[in-house]
Amino acid sequence: MERECLAIVWDITKFQEFLHKKEFILETDHSALQFLGNAKFQKSQLMRWSLVLQLYRFVVHAIHGCENVGADFLSRLPCDST
Repeated sequence: MERECLAIVWDITKFQEFLHKKEFILETDHSALQFLGNAKFQKSQLMRWSLVLQLYRFVVHAIHGCENVGADFLSRLPCDST
């Protein structure tokens, strides 16, 4: 969860001039990150990252890994269509 959260923080701060004061949808295949804004963290690093992300207006939308076409397709197993 830490690496996924760090990637989100890094990406959002990297593109902050485009994302600041705009509402956007954050799509991830890590469903635990849906509760990032209202979770109680045991690790202080996750809490600090959560505070950084509070400056932005976004909705986290969890998508199934097979539907995440933006992910590295070589690192995923083929989806079972049944």
